[in-house]
Amino acid sequence: MWGPWSETGRLGIFPLDVEWMVSMKMSFMTGAAFNRNPSKAKKEASERPLVITDRGEAAYVLVSYAEFQVKWTPKTLFEALRDPSADEREFEPARLGVDNRTVEF
Repeated sequence: MWGPWSETGRLGIFPLDVEWMVSMKMSFMTGAAFNRNPSKAKKEASERPLVITDRGEAAYVLVSYAEFQVKWTPKTLFEALRDPSADEREFEPARLGVDNRTVEF
């Protein structure tokens, strides 16, 4: 599922992690309520992500720019695959013995 801008992923560029969204505390607002009171929407979005619904379906997510920068911007492949605790672990691979090899010419 592609998030939160489009059901098909044509407009959205971030894969949507549905379990993360459900586990996170989010506010919800209808599209009509958003149109009537955008300042209330901005206030809600400054505290937590605000899901704006259209005809009962989640259509948009409004977040503060600071949260967007931290959580929603794409990572580099290195950042995505890096294990932060790897620096703390010691790694000494077992040495392979090459003394007993038979060489054929």
